[in-house]
Amino acid sequence: MDRRQFTKLALIGGASLPLLSRAASLDNLQPPLSKHEADAKSKKAHEAFMSVKDGNFKMMGEEHIGMVLYQGFAALDMVAPHYLFASMMGAKIYLISPTDDLKPVISGEKLAIVPTHTQQDCPKNLDILFIPGGASGTLAAMKNTRLIDFIANRAATAKYLTSVCTGSVLLGKSGLLKGKKATSHWVALELLSEFGATPVKQRVVWDGNLVTGGGVTAGLDFGLEIVAALRGKMYAEVLQLQAEYNPAPPFDSGSPDKASPFVKDNITDMFAPLIQSMREAV
Repeated sequence: MDRRQFTKLALIGGASLPLLSRAASLDNLQPPLSKHEADAKSKKAHEAFMSVKDGNFKMMGEEHIGMVLYQGFAALDMVAPHYLFASMMGAKIYLISPTDDLKPVISGEKLAIVPTHTQQDCPKNLDILFIPGGASGTLAAMKNTRLIDFIANRAATAKYLTSVCTGSVLLGKSGLLKGKKATSHWVALELLSEFGATPVKQRVVWDGNLVTGGGVTAGLDFGLEIVAALRGKMYAEVLQLQAEYNPAPPFDSGSPDKASPFVKDNITDMFAPLIQSMREAV
């Protein structure tokens, strides 16, 4: 056998190794399930959860959750908690319009959300009243007397009064933060003291029935904690896995404590006019 023949055989053999390995692994695979078998597995899994002997675990519920919309809200502030709330079996979500109609409400990122209910149609007694944050949209909402009055009205009977990001500023404007610990987006955190609150630098802050989340992505952590409070830790774990919420950010710059001074300082300065305008609107 000359060198060319040896090389050719070596290449063929090398190329076949992944195929042989894959064939061996395929031998270990289970045959595909029939529809009947798949349905039976799904039913068995549901029954397994239903039979969990944990006093805190609740598979079905009938929570009434009001999520307040306003022009210019931050889309992810709303969408992340909504995904988790809507995944609770039996829960009823009310997307509340800022007007008397159900026209789409445009987020600050130009994502249009269609309300499901007007303020008048929103139940008086809610398990969760939720307020998203935003930037210039939140500033405008601070000056919207009708919206602020609605928040204050429903907050009086809500089981949980909640927000994400600068949504806590709207809670403050509604007179709901006095003497409370709360959080917000880091650029607006100190503003909460203007409303008589104690600002807390934390992803999620609980103070009685007041639950506030930090900036934008904190809505996922916030939502999971709310789900755990309503349905038990296991239910929250199920939704976390279902959402594959397993953070592994490509950059470690998601907090003012971790971002470079250049990035942090310039972001702070960019938002300075907005924060000053919010302070003046207090």
